[in-house]
Amino acid sequence: MEATTSKTLTIFCLVVTSIAAVSLGSVEETQSLGGCLMSFISVEGCVEAINEAVSHKKFDELEPKCCKAITLLGDNCWPILFPDQPYVPVLLEYACKLLGYVPKVENVEAAP
Repeated sequence: MEATTSKTLTIFCLVVTSIAAVSLGSVEETQSLGGCLMSFISVEGCVEAINEAVSHKKFDELEPKCCKAITLLGDNCWPILFPDQPYVPVLLEYACKLLGYVPKVENVEAAP
């Protein structure tokens, strides 16, 4: 199981790095996988914390800035980032709420 998790994390990091390195042309492309990933990549340690939460049910690495990114991520991004795991947004948002990291959002537009 350790090898599978390590392999999955490595593949995920390679995909994230590849997307970050590729210049996406149109607005539609930017608001798809690359745009959604940037919401998490821009927060240091957030991708790793989400991986720990989803893969190992370890939520202690979720930080306030990561929870803010999770909370503000647009509903259209979750199926793109986790296509076969519809429970992930609920799990992460609930974990952030329990940790007390849910920001008060007023007059703020959601991320793409």
